Amino acid sequence: MAPGTDQTLSAPIVLLLGASSQIGVFAIPQLILAGFHVLAVSRKGRPENYPVFKQVDWLDEADVIQTAHSCQYLLSAGPMELAKKFLCGPRHPTPVTPGSTRGPFKTAIIFSSSSVETKQKSGNPAEKAQIKNMLALESDLQNAAENMGTKLVIFRPTLIYGCGLDTNITRLAVWIRRFGVIPVNGKAAGLRQPVHAEDLASVAVNAMLAKDPMPQVLSLAGGDTLSYSEMVSRIFTAMGKPSRLVRLPQWLFVLLVRFAATTKIGEGTNTEMVKRQAVDLVFDDQQARMLLDYNPRPFAPVSDDFCLPKFR
Repeated sequence: MAPGTDQTLSAPIVLLLGASSQIGVFAIPQLILAGFHVLAVSRKGRPENYPVFKQVDWLDEADVIQTAHSCQYLLSAGPMELAKKFLCGPRHPTPVTPGSTRGPFKTAIIFSSSSVETKQKSGNPAEKAQIKNMLALESDLQNAAENMGTKLVIFRPTLIYGCGLDTNITRLAVWIRRFGVIPVNGKAAGLRQPVHAEDLASVAVNAMLAKDPMPQVLSLAGGDTLSYSEMVSRIFTAMGKPSRLVRLPQWLFVLLVRFAATTKIGEGTNTEMVKRQAVDLVFDDQQARMLLDYNPRPFAPVSDDFCLPKFR
């Protein structure tokens, strides 16, 4: 654990939202190790072949509403809409006065995304609307935490990978496995900082146990800052394949993506993604490193990073 953390807790209960998400599956064993009992909330339930831990109760949303009042901690690794429902919803028999330390949750750790900073001016209407909604949710969560006396930390991580559940790094790996080649936007020199989900889970637990005050919003980046093209090359290496990047001029790549978007092969892609390959998406996470002993690994993916983790 990070320096200055309280390790004397006696079986505190944490409500883990998004328990079957890429951060959630790594958070569970770390929460257990830290002495927590976990109420794991997931629409999908416990992932297939995921270990059964006696300190974990898997619940759906309807079940947890009946027991959430017993939780001192909230860790949200899923949609912020669900975090808002539990943090802002009525969970206490009597009103909680502003500034009181008697709120429903002692601490709430919420995962947002660095996209709220990089996609605000996106030319894609759907992306722009999504970011507007995320920023509104962050604001609602901050207001609720202040009113209830809950210590809140909202993390904004960069590109997440680590167990095959992300839609960025793993999507590239799937494409490489299928086609053995990836088109990129020219030099694709825009900088990236991929971060492993296990490192995010670790810093979340540290934040839950930290005694000292912290900023309500913290950026979390990975251990390497590298170009988009170099990031893709390392994914080829992880897949045991030679790096084969087809460097297309942006206008041609945009045209191809527009065409592909009308087919199944282009599902989930848009032209803004192509343009961002030439843009630096870099964040300063020094506060998290200093306050929470955050030391993320460099980006050196292996094949196991594209499937669920195996815990002993």
